[in-house]
Amino acid sequence: MKNKRNRGQIQLGETTAVVIIVIILLVIGIVFWNKVSVSNVKDINTQSNELAVIEIANMIPELPELKCYESGVNKVKCLDWYKVLAMNASINNPDDTSTFEFYNTYFKNSRITVVRMYPEPGAGPNNATNITIYDAKINRSTITSLISIPVNIKDYAAKKTYYGQILVEGYYNEQ
Repeated sequence: MKNKRNRGQIQLGETTAVVIIVIILLVIGIVFWNKVSVSNVKDINTQSNELAVIEIANMIPELPELKCYESGVNKVKCLDWYKVLAMNASINNPDDTSTFEFYNTYFKNSRITVVRMYPEPGAGPNNATNITIYDAKINRSTITSLISIPVNIKDYAAKKTYYGQILVEGYYNEQ
């Protein structure tokens, strides 16, 4: 009888040890899964923010407010320089923020700059090499994503075509 009792106590001890080991393994698995899922969420957020910046960059050359038109036909990836200047003046007008608020729904937390690269423009008030047409001026942002798209920039007054790019910087907080 004593032998059966000792054997029962040993089996109870073995069962308790197995249960404790299973619980420890389960806790380690939950902690590991939690770490992996948190990093996956961060990756998904980063990808989502980068896709939003790419979407904005692809939208800019298609805006009718900026596109080139010749004989009623629109040009692909072509910006009218004077339309760029007008949009810059309209969005950045400190007396009227309604235009900024309208474009803020589309451009969100970004900075959009149009850069004329080749040939270099001459001197004059409308011959700047780059114009920031929209800037959300987000100071608390920690990460930026930069996308550039090549475009033709048409100056109808000077009858010149410049080659340039649209720079879109997206700002978002690290999560």
